[in-house]
Amino acid sequence: MFLLFNGERHNPLSQSRNVIGFCSTCGSDLESLAYYSTDSEWLVSAQCAKGHLALIRYGRDWSWLDDLPLEFLKEEVKVADLPREKLDAIFTPAEIRDMIACQEGSPYVRQNIYRARGKYERFEKLFGIKIDI
Repeated sequence: MFLLFNGERHNPLSQSRNVIGFCSTCGSDLESLAYYSTDSEWLVSAQCAKGHLALIRYGRDWSWLDDLPLEFLKEEVKVADLPREKLDAIFTPAEIRDMIACQEGSPYVRQNIYRARGKYERFEKLFGIKIDI
């Protein structure tokens, strides 16, 4: 999980989970997701139990500076780029063919897409990849 901050990409130094405060939106515990370092400050991405995200800025001496909104960016993955073995484990050849066709804007059989959608959650649980067509 990398962070885009001020136009720069930062890789996490740590992804340890710690309770680091309270959510400014709902008041529930705020848990760290990852720690990042820049030349002038520490950045901590965090999430509360209700799913609110925050980026907390600290000085180099770990003094609090600011809370900023944070959002996950979705990287769109094409079904055609996924390993065929993973797809074959869950989907039928017809479902795979039509998911690829749907993403490419080609003609496809709707029923195959409906059947495949019923299997998206299982695919995500097994392989950690979310399909959304």
